[in-house]
Amino acid sequence: MDGSHVDERPGTIIVSVIIAIRFIAALLFLYTYANDLTAWALCIFLVAVFTDALDGHVARMLGGASPFLGPYSDAVADFFFVLAVFSAFVLEGLYPLWLLLLIVAMFAQFILTSRLAQPIYDPVGKYYGVFLFCAVGVTLVLPYAVVCQAVPVVILGFTIASVFSRAMFLLGFSKKRALGQDSPGP
Repeated sequence: MDGSHVDERPGTIIVSVIIAIRFIAALLFLYTYANDLTAWALCIFLVAVFTDALDGHVARMLGGASPFLGPYSDAVADFFFVLAVFSAFVLEGLYPLWLLLLIVAMFAQFILTSRLAQPIYDPVGKYYGVFLFCAVGVTLVLPYAVVCQAVPVVILGFTIASVFSRAMFLLGFSKKRALGQDSPGP
C-alpha cells in the first residue's frame, strides 16, 4: 500500500457521485445546446440544479464530503457547469465574451480569497452561484433579445456588488487587525 486513503463512507461516495453528475451534465449540456436540443438542455440544467441542491443536504445528512477537491468540490462543479453553459451561450451569440471572462475572474477571486487565513464573509457573493444558475434558467426559458441584453447588465451589477462587499470585508478586517482585534464582525 502506498499509504493513501480514500474515504469510503457511504456519504462520501454518494456526495462524490452527485457532484460528478454535475460535471457530466455540463458536457451533456454543451452537446445538446450545440445541436439545438433546447428541451434536453433545459432538462440537463434542471438535473444540475437538483444535484447542486442535493449534494449539500446529503453531505450534512450522511456526514460525507467529496475527497477529490475537498471543500471546493461543490464550487468547482458549479463553476464548471456555469462555464460550460455560458460558453455555449457565447458561442451561440447570446452573450458577449467579456461576460464569460467576468465569470472566470469571479471564480478565480473566490478561490484566491477563500484561501486566506480568515474566510471572507461576503453576503452578496454567497449567492453569486445561485444567481448565475438563475441567469442560465432565464436564458433557457426566455431566450429573447431583451433578456439577452438585460442579463449581462444584471450580472455585471451583481458582480460589482459582490466585489464591493468583499473589499469592504477586507478593509474592515485590516482595520480590526491594525487595532489588535482578531476576528471581524459581520
